[in-house]
Amino acid sequence: MTASLLLSVLSTAFLATAVSAFIGVPQIKAPLHFPHYEQCDPRWANDTMGIVGNGWRSTICGEGCAMSSTAMALAGLGVTINGTAVTPKSLNQWLIDNNGYVCLADDCDNLVLTAPERLSPVMSLIGESQKPSYEEIAATITYERIIHVAHVKNDSHFVLLTGVPSVNTTDELGFFVHDPYYNVTFYPYGNISDIIRFKINDYPVYKQCDSQWGSNIMGKNNATICEVGCLMSSISSAIAGTGITIPPHRIVSNPATVNVFLQTHPGGFVDNSSALNESVIPEINPLRIQWPADGMHHSNDLSFATIKQYIDQKQPRIVIANVMHGQHFVLVVGYRNDNDTLVVNDPGFNRNTYSYSQDVVGWRIFDMK
Repeated sequence: MTASLLLSVLSTAFLATAVSAFIGVPQIKAPLHFPHYEQCDPRWANDTMGIVGNGWRSTICGEGCAMSSTAMALAGLGVTINGTAVTPKSLNQWLIDNNGYVCLADDCDNLVLTAPERLSPVMSLIGESQKPSYEEIAATITYERIIHVAHVKNDSHFVLLTGVPSVNTTDELGFFVHDPYYNVTFYPYGNISDIIRFKINDYPVYKQCDSQWGSNIMGKNNATICEVGCLMSSISSAIAGTGITIPPHRIVSNPATVNVFLQTHPGGFVDNSSALNESVIPEINPLRIQWPADGMHHSNDLSFATIKQYIDQKQPRIVIANVMHGQHFVLVVGYRNDNDTLVVNDPGFNRNTYSYSQDVVGWRIFDMK
């Protein structure tokens, strides 16, 4: 079986959806569990993939290994289409309806690899490249930071990497997989050529102009969350994604609840302004939030590699980028493998990427656990 050639079409356009206010206490994040979909399942095996164009179109059974692996990843992250967990059938139709395929080299079944992040911000493309080291792949699977769709069988097939054996029972290091076509549950590291990687985004997208809180006043100069709440909205997203609640009633973090906390705590806003005081944020939960000594950066003085390390490590650091000539803040949730593109939760605009080299003028770094 020959897998479709995959094309990454990078785009800064992003259909961001405001997240509804949460009620009650958030659930503790459970370990990821991915459903096992077979591309030749009779429920979707004969569905045609791709788009009409100058090239052939196959079926999900014929060439749907990468798409089926992506469907497993999205479903495991809780993504739905029309209220139902993503399947190869529903994802294929969504891709057809939303410019998720492209024709290339007489093949019109090529996935646009940035399409999944248009469906949901829970995972964003890093890129397709030669495989990283075994240790790097194993760590990011164990820490649940990155989704890996691996090219195997001499570049003819894709599978979803799902786990790392605690003790390898073979002579070769390898990974547990969900294989959408073959009855195989383990592939040695040496059988993997390249990998499509997606960054997992644990943080909700909060829009500062959401009608639920956009008109709420910040600070003491009558400015609203909609007008100046980008930093606070980014921080509230990070707090919510980390599972930290807002006292005294331990309600879920969002721009409204964090704003009330700052309004009711001395020094929450600087003087008579609407500028929040970062050093007060840890008072939300001193055991779980720190404003570290290296938290404030008035210039782009952190390397791209450092940002990647911060958000990929076992206990990720919260990275907020100051962009648009210092006039806006966004929460960094991913990156591309071009060593310049940052993927973000943008509280103010319908976009999800910024250039590290062209757009960033500073950083705010928090430690949350």
